[in-house]
Amino acid sequence: MQCKNCGTRMDKRGVCEQCAWRVGWMPVAQNSDGTTMFITEPRHKFIATSVFMATAVGIIAFISGITSGDAASIISGLLITTAGIVAWVKTRLGKVWKGLPGDDKAVAVPGVAIGSAIAILAIPITLFCIAILKGVNVRNVVS
Repeated sequence: MQCKNCGTRMDKRGVCEQCAWRVGWMPVAQNSDGTTMFITEPRHKFIATSVFMATAVGIIAFISGITSGDAASIISGLLITTAGIVAWVKTRLGKVWKGLPGDDKAVAVPGVAIGSAIAILAIPITLFCIAILKGVNVRNVVS
């Protein structure tokens, strides 16, 4: 892969020999002697949450499929869990996204996309559960 700071060829798991850049770091300042200062990427909490949701729902679907004997739930649970785990590994638990090489980002996208869809679907369910727990009458709402 090419270094995103200086363009030198480097190993994607290592450090650039030319400028000391590594995946997950962003350049912030150029010193007068030609060296570059880096900071780590900010943690991507939405990506971490999405990947967690995909992994959790995949495990739940897998266990549900085993208990009910449903082959489709077992297979989909395994696939969703695998996508979530691969996304965890590639994004380093949600710490890296902008600096990821294209092939690693492409491998992580299914886990992030599945988790995002699950998270978006969970919002109305969560709000409804909170309304029920609070004792809100959801049937006779006067507008």
